[in-house]
Amino acid sequence: MQQEFLKYLNETCHCRPDRKYLLAVSGGVDSVVMTFLYHLSGIEFSIAHCNFHLRGEESEEDRNFVEQLARSYHRPFYLNDFDTKTYAEEQGVSIQMAARHLRYTWFNELAGKLACDYIATGHNRNDIVETVLLNLARGTGIRGLSGISPVHGKIIRPLLFASRESIAQFARENNLQWREDSSNAETKYHRNYIRHTIIPAFQKINPAFLKNAIETSGRLEHTERLLDWMVDLVKKEVWTELPDRCLIHIEKLKEYPSNDILLFELLREFGVSQLSIESILTAFGSNPGKQFLTRTHCITRDRSTLIITRRALREEAEVLIDQETVQINYPLHLTFTLSGITPDFTIPTERHFAALDADTISFPLLLRCWKEGDKFHPLGMEGSKKISDFLINNKIARPDKNRIWVLETGGRIAWVVNYRIDDRFRIKSETRKILLIAFKE
Repeated sequence: MQQEFLKYLNETCHCRPDRKYLLAVSGGVDSVVMTFLYHLSGIEFSIAHCNFHLRGEESEEDRNFVEQLARSYHRPFYLNDFDTKTYAEEQGVSIQMAARHLRYTWFNELAGKLACDYIATGHNRNDIVETVLLNLARGTGIRGLSGISPVHGKIIRPLLFASRESIAQFARENNLQWREDSSNAETKYHRNYIRHTIIPAFQKINPAFLKNAIETSGRLEHTERLLDWMVDLVKKEVWTELPDRCLIHIEKLKEYPSNDILLFELLREFGVSQLSIESILTAFGSNPGKQFLTRTHCITRDRSTLIITRRALREEAEVLIDQETVQINYPLHLTFTLSGITPDFTIPTERHFAALDADTISFPLLLRCWKEGDKFHPLGMEGSKKISDFLINNKIARPDKNRIWVLETGGRIAWVVNYRIDDRFRIKSETRKILLIAFKE
């Protein structure tokens, strides 16, 4: 197995033996065999162990075992204790997701501190099939069916060439000791249910199921590369990237076959699931304005495009601005100039300026997000108008509506920032002092 390990490390993981490695060691048979192979091969490594405190005394015994393992190989040992249950509750995620996030975040931080080139985990060939079936059950695209990649950033999986059974056999032949995680036998966890129930059922249909599934997954990995190449070509035709958003041109996308697959590939980096694509495609034939939210982004069906913007919670902050303020940089960049009027003064017409009659202004000013029910008297109009109607009339795209701020004085809106001042605060013939406010992107 050592020669297979070195070949896979070099040819598939593209790693050099003379680099520094951080080994993620749980104490199970996979990570113990991985550690032994690194030791046999004379490769420099350190050992990192996570104690998730999920199995009481067993967790402490795992920790002691891995520390002793590191000592036996005369290698540095690093430990991190996590309150996994509390973290899962605070983040609203499962225990498994919490543990995954905690360990990989720490592994990357530790590797950076130690100047390690790679972080090695003990995933094996069986894990590939379990991951494919798990992704299939959840709903996935082609990438989810190609299993586990041997390399992902600094993360490498140098045992993916070996089955779980061959690893255990190698451990027995070399008289290696390891820890058995009792939770691995509990089928309440989805992965364990697949391991102990679903895969054996497939093997009854075909004893070669694992071998066939891994080969199919490998072919799908090659298909994924072809898809990436095609998506890059399509993106050049349908995609526009702006500083604060991305646009997908709907009619251009419709020209391509299988545009559901293409749309998913274009949107997946923004957190869109495969199951959401049908709803987005249906919106192509609907009126503009429909929105789809992911955890990080908002996708809006506009007149001719899909607008992708980073999702921002409505700002609840309110900023008070006193008379001495010259500039603010948060949440907007605004400058304030108070001056007397001169004969050569010209009222700026650009919307990012607000030229107000200073004598009608009372301080402090209040900068806040607009809200439903807000009204103002748009410059040049008689009477009041709801800001919501003003935004509709000015064809403000829905994603932009959530970014509109207003400047208030004495409980009245003096400026819809970067759009229109209120007529009641405009400069008139009798104006003697001007408050000039400039908005900068």
